[in-house]
Amino acid sequence: MALKVKVNKRVITVAAIAALVIIALVVSRGRGGDDGPGTLDSAATQACSDFNAGYAKAKSESTRLALADKVSASTMKTGNKAISDAALKVGDAANETGAEWKSAGDALLKACRDAGWNS
Repeated sequence: MALKVKVNKRVITVAAIAALVIIALVVSRGRGGDDGPGTLDSAATQACSDFNAGYAKAKSESTRLALADKVSASTMKTGNKAISDAALKVGDAANETGAEWKSAGDALLKACRDAGWNS
C-alpha cells in the first residue's frame, strides 16, 4: 500500500519560513558578541582605576556606596558592556554583606583585567 502525500504551496511556504526562523536563531546564538571582555576605552579605564584605588578602603556601607557611585559615573560613558554590567552589580552589592561586596568587586576587577586593564 503506497502512501500518497499531497503538499500544496501553503505547506511549503510555512515550512520554508519555519526553517529560516530556526536558522536565524541558531546563527544569532552562535555569535556571542556581548560575551567578550570588550574594548578598554578611557571611561572603562577610569572606572577600573577608581574602583581599584578605593576597593580595599571601602569597608563601610557609605564608603562602598560612594565608590560604587563614582565608578557608575564612569561606566555610564563606556561602551564596555562587561565592565558596565559588573559595575552595576557592585552598586547592588554595596549595601549587602561583605562576602557579596567582595564577590562583586572581584568580578569587576576581573572584567577590567580581561579587557586589558592593568593596575
